[in-house]
Amino acid sequence: MSETYDDSWLRENLSELPYAACMTDPNLPDNPLVFVNDLFCDLTGYPQDQLIGKNCRLLQTPATDQTEVARIHDALEKGREIAADVLNTRADGTTFWNRLSIKPIHDDAGTLQRFTGVLMQIDDSPIESLLEARRQSETAINELHHRLKNHLSLIHSSARLQIRESGENEGLLAVMNRIQSLQTLYASMEQGTEAPTDINRVDLFAHLATICKAVTDLEDRIDFESDIPADPIEVGIDTATQLGMMVAELVTNAMQHAFGENRGTITLQGRVTADGVTITVTDDGRGITDGQTDALGSGLGGKILRQMAKTLSADLKTEQRNPGTAVRLSLSLDRK
Repeated sequence: MSETYDDSWLRENLSELPYAACMTDPNLPDNPLVFVNDLFCDLTGYPQDQLIGKNCRLLQTPATDQTEVARIHDALEKGREIAADVLNTRADGTTFWNRLSIKPIHDDAGTLQRFTGVLMQIDDSPIESLLEARRQSETAINELHHRLKNHLSLIHSSARLQIRESGENEGLLAVMNRIQSLQTLYASMEQGTEAPTDINRVDLFAHLATICKAVTDLEDRIDFESDIPADPIEVGIDTATQLGMMVAELVTNAMQHAFGENRGTITLQGRVTADGVTITVTDDGRGITDGQTDALGSGLGGKILRQMAKTLSADLKTEQRNPGTAVRLSLSLDRK
């Protein structure tokens, strides 16, 4: 029983610790303190005679996390070891964060006789420190995205103004739509709609569909349809950026060459394969014309597409449809 248990060895060891330490007796009502070392008194500001016989809850404050208190209480009820970071108060009312470690002590028969506790003051709540670091990171990232989006918007507006003043220019239109794809990416990241679990990951097909919609909206006569998986497929931000620019280029090419002055529809199809994805941009226009051997063409846009496909180790193929043309991009992905 508790009355016959010799805890002098514990008292001696706790007295010599370089940390605040205490001991309680779970066999007495309310598991009171039966020993505190001098450093415990120094840390809490209470003299020994105001601590012995009291439960350690006298160090709690209204702001102490009750979830942690309940976790500690549960461990004590079950006679288990536990560690926790809790907000405590001193005798003068000031508070401090306490890294608390509690260990059960059993006698030779296996009966629980004491709990020992070691207290170590820490500067701030670990949780609050992590949350503050996260808040600062998110603020910096959002500011970066906001500035990039504004800069891209300014360039985009300048390109459109140049088109109005000098007439439609294929090169300017292509550049403008490449900028549009980047604007869409940074706008979606700033709003947190496409990378909820990792700021460096993007939901690929949702991102590509958003870009296609943004580009086709520049022409009232062009409709856009998408056929993509409902489940998100996340890829790295660099891959998403390059694929977004490729898709913007394909859509721009179709808008410029597939329909003439007629109405038309551009469709984005996405499929998941065993080792990656396929992305297909299809139009229902006039298809590959006589004398044209490649739907990508030999101009700047075609060169950019081929170079990006090479960079991504992707396979780029064109196919004549009835009506229209399809360009399929096959890419292996490591989605781990």
